[in-house]
Formats: sequence, structure tokens, C-alpha cells
Amino acid sequence: MDRAGDEVDTGAVGHPASRRDLTELSEAARDLDRRIEQHLGRLRRERAQRARDDIPDQRLRPSG
Repeated sequence: MDRAGDEVDTGAVGHPASRRDLTELSEAARDLDRRIEQHLGRLRRERAQRARDDIPDQRLRPSG
């Protein structure tokens, strides 16, 4: 608090500016986690699809 009794941002000291800021950060972190999981799921599905479409002998045949 400042001399007038108003709350001030003390982020430089290591204290959060407000509870709302922490809530927004938590929501942003959850959103990021969800987006990462969706992306990883898509990559896993694409890898599985490529594995099904792959012809095993194709890699062993000479190209010329």
C-alpha cells in the first residue's frame, strides 16, 4: 500500500499485483495446456495414419 492506503503493484518485490492477475494467468496456462494436448493428439493420429499407409518393403527397394 502507498501512503494514502491505496494498493499498489508490488510485482518487482515478488508479490502478485492482484488475485485477478493470477486467475488470468491460470486460465491462460490451462488454455495453453489444452492447445498443446490437442496438437500432440493430432500429431499422434497423423503418425499412426502414416504408419498404416506405409508399405514396409518400399524402403528396402533400390530406387534405380
